[in-house]
Amino acid sequence: MLFTLAAVPLFGMIGLTVDIGWAHFRQEAAQTAADAAATAAAVAAYTSTGGTNMLCTSPHVACYTTEYTCPSTFSSTPDNNILAGCMYAKENGFVTGGRQKVTFQAGVGSAPTATGVTMSYWVVARVTENIPQLFSAVLGYPTASVTARASTGAREANSGGCIIALNPNASGALRTTGTTNVTTGCGVFVNSNNTSDALSMVGGSIINTTGSARTEVVGQWNGGGFVQVNGVTSTPLTGRPTMGDPMLDMPTPAVPTAMKSVPNMNSHDDTTIDPGYYPGGISLGSQQTLRLNPGLYYIENGLNLGGQTSLIGTNGVTLFIKSGVVNMTGGATVSLTAPSSGTYQGILFFQDRNNHSAATLVGGTTQQMNGALYFPGATLTYTGGSSTVATATSLIADTLTLVGNSNIAAAATTLYTGNSGGVSLIE
Repeated sequence: MLFTLAAVPLFGMIGLTVDIGWAHFRQEAAQTAADAAATAAAVAAYTSTGGTNMLCTSPHVACYTTEYTCPSTFSSTPDNNILAGCMYAKENGFVTGGRQKVTFQAGVGSAPTATGVTMSYWVVARVTENIPQLFSAVLGYPTASVTARASTGAREANSGGCIIALNPNASGALRTTGTTNVTTGCGVFVNSNNTSDALSMVGGSIINTTGSARTEVVGQWNGGGFVQVNGVTSTPLTGRPTMGDPMLDMPTPAVPTAMKSVPNMNSHDDTTIDPGYYPGGISLGSQQTLRLNPGLYYIENGLNLGGQTSLIGTNGVTLFIKSGVVNMTGGATVSLTAPSSGTYQGILFFQDRNNHSAATLVGGTTQQMNGALYFPGATLTYTGGSSTVATATSLIADTLTLVGNSNIAAAATTLYTGNSGGVSLIE
């Protein structure tokens, strides 16, 4: 009698274990199908457009703000990228019909499953299945439901360019003066949705993009200057999807253990310093030259270059500005190159995200800065010096003012922003 009474819960527990194990197995299978389906749809969109202009109106690219349910049967040659994703789900054992269902959402901008992550084109695939229960059915649970989801995004090649104003709604998020003449081979992107002058161009200022690069604006521009493509007057591409900070995942450096300071210098002195922690800042007086050995410079209380000074660091330096103002004016000669490897590969200036002090990088005609200038929480005023000497530079700031002449041939090659697009997981 005792054995009989114990057998019921015993077999119930065994049955529950079997059912849970089977449900877990089907959950893993569903996740594999969702991953494959989302990736296939994103790759198909990227491939069909050549990695550029991945829009809802592009041929063979589909967008669905509400869930689209894959058909139970379809042609072996899909008409668009979402149907290609449906085929990959089927190849992995899941198709709409019976106990199974495969759905998609897709679009441009920010995926609904990944807040704050903006891609040129995103895909969300969901796979569900109702599986019959064996032993658990006697307890009143005849079926169980398993669900899997995958969110994948595609980035356009050269998406966002190398001159990026991040502020989402500022008037004049990117400003140019009447004497500005900027030539860039990697494009301009203004993230502000301001409906009158997200891009504000004054007088005869010129932004000229070359090759396939373009000037892109989420909102509108005021048209006071000249936007050119390969030297021919054109107009910016407006109404573009918003983008997130492309360097948001770049880590803030730790404070180095080596505490440093700049030695006292007289006019015409030429001094070399080493990387480390500079709590007192770095400041140069008139006609002083400071050379930087390769490495990371962690700077508090700002960086200031006086008139006719020189700052030279061509073997790979990163200047992290924890606090204070960056001020380079007065005809300073600047020759700086970011590291070519390591955590801060390609990063020349990195101002702390909580440091909102406006920065000025306006040197003389010999100013050359090769690397990313990243000021995510601040206004950056910049001139690249000579308009005839091209650099590999990325300008990324909350708001940006361009003055004088500059020639940016390519975006800085970093671990966080690249010159090519591709497909990646976004959740």
